[in-house]
Amino acid sequence: MTEDQVWALDAADLVASFRAGRLDPVQVLEACLERIRATNPALNAVVTLDAAGARAAAEASAARWQAGAALSALDGVPITVKDNLFVGGLRATWGSRLHGNHIAPRDDIPVARLRAAGVVILGKTNTPEFALAGFTNNPLFGSTGNPWAPDYQPGGSSGGAVAAVASGMGPIALATDAGGSLRRPAGHAGVATIKATPGRVPRRWGFPPLAADFQVIGPIARSVRDLRCALSLIGDPRPVPSAPARLKILAVRRCGAAPVDPDVLAAFDDALNVLRRLGHSVAEVAAPWSPDEVATLFASISAVGVARAVTGHEGWEGKVTPSIRAQAIAGQALSATDYLLSLDRIAVLRAELGDWVATADIVATPSAAVMPWPRDSTGPTVVDGLAAGPRAAAIYSTVFNLAALPAVVVPSAPMRGLPTGLQLVAPAFQEERLLDLAEAFEQAMPWQKLAPF
Repeated sequence: MTEDQVWALDAADLVASFRAGRLDPVQVLEACLERIRATNPALNAVVTLDAAGARAAAEASAARWQAGAALSALDGVPITVKDNLFVGGLRATWGSRLHGNHIAPRDDIPVARLRAAGVVILGKTNTPEFALAGFTNNPLFGSTGNPWAPDYQPGGSSGGAVAAVASGMGPIALATDAGGSLRRPAGHAGVATIKATPGRVPRRWGFPPLAADFQVIGPIARSVRDLRCALSLIGDPRPVPSAPARLKILAVRRCGAAPVDPDVLAAFDDALNVLRRLGHSVAEVAAPWSPDEVATLFASISAVGVARAVTGHEGWEGKVTPSIRAQAIAGQALSATDYLLSLDRIAVLRAELGDWVATADIVATPSAAVMPWPRDSTGPTVVDGLAAGPRAAAIYSTVFNLAALPAVVVPSAPMRGLPTGLQLVAPAFQEERLLDLAEAFEQAMPWQKLAPF
């Protein structure tokens, strides 16, 4: 097996090779490190590399495999961790000059669980400041490129994570999603991800949450089977409810008058046909939410979170990006009553959308309303001839953070040589139903799992 083939394998194939003695974790790590050296200068996905720590972990894993004492189904697999999550002893900057020299004192819970499972932590991946934007660029490290087209964005805020996975730097990444930050970039970069129900993946040690309980920690991978394995290690077990063989799927193509790229809709229609060929019932329905209201609620909650995050940092106004400064000022201007009224409205939406999703087995949408855009811009300003705001891509994603519902994204048909994604949503704590359908979709419509970079 050549070195080129090694970094291209997914985690399940790597572990099968460890078990059979064809590879060991040290060989795999060196292949991934060489891949990082070759691709990261152009993509800027990994911003902190821990080669020494990774080598020590890989050597320990190799010894376990040789002794027949592997710790888990991911023992020896290289992973990256988003730079807003704590990995003990490594820099955690949150993409902000306010934390440019911050060293995490300990692992957050999912990182600790993966470390206990024997994974090899390569380093940290790029994110926008405070992981609170739909693109990946920040004053500390600059922008990240999409492996399918390096002059384009992979989206955000987990842009570095999806770029690392899609380009072969490592088969799995750990990242976060507060308003679509796992799912939109996954669709833009042609990889798979899952945002679990809040509470399924515990967390404790890290930066303070900026958006109530919206943000969850989740895996990114090149195969659904790797997502399933990673979630089983970082998440708490839950009973698996039964699901019918023929699922009732509600498909949302548009959200009111919000603009959607025609290529996104074409790829979504193709994906719906695949779901129908798999034997499921698919009915197109109107979105029962207002993208404008969702955006307003998300903005108010996150603005208060940003205001808290900058508190205590002397001279913060001159150290953060203009967007974060504006959000902090807006958050400082909101009263406690304003904040609680927003939470009250979110509670109503959460109940209503939970009831709506429960009328079916699955809800399907595109992963994002737009195609990838030029690397150094924050997003397209025009979509299908209509003016587009900064959260135009997020009309299908943020609502399900507010609703506290799980969602998975798998690649769908590429358009103009660029990836698109299919989002599948289920009732709370039914992640296994999502993974089962996503895996069936993946097998029915296999995609090129590595970007041709």
